[in-house]
Amino acid sequence: MEIADWIQSIGIFLAIIGLIITIVNNRKQLKIYNEQLKLNFFADYTKRYQEIILNFPENINRKDFNYQNIPDEIKNKTLRYMRAYFDLCSEEYDLYREGYISEKVWRNWEEGIEFAFSKKAFIDAWELLKFDAIYYPEFTSWITEMLNDDAIKKNASC
Repeated sequence: MEIADWIQSIGIFLAIIGLIITIVNNRKQLKIYNEQLKLNFFADYTKRYQEIILNFPENINRKDFNYQNIPDEIKNKTLRYMRAYFDLCSEEYDLYREGYISEKVWRNWEEGIEFAFSKKAFIDAWELLKFDAIYYPEFTSWITEMLNDDAIKKNASC
């Protein structure tokens, strides 16, 4: 093997090493970028949730909450935000079903949705609004199944 062949072999070797380093670095950067996207995505949903919750009446979680006992202006505003909450839940459910969010994130969201639907105001709003909005059939079935759960019924009526 001549010196030119050695130089050429070393050049190819160095090019391969450089390519490997570039690939590894790009993978790290892509992972960081994906993590930032997930964080931004999660933060957006958290912000939407907080905006909705902050616009509910203070007594929304009470067992004696009744839409018929509040002024029309507050009732209409509350039902608008309930609709936004159900839309958000429907989106979250669909994102989970399509595999866009992790099992861990979904379990957190699912527990929150179940907790909300253990409250009379949320159940009553669902009954009032479910016919004037179109949700994914799977989501509607999931909510119906959840509302038929004895634990949810018991907690909402106590």
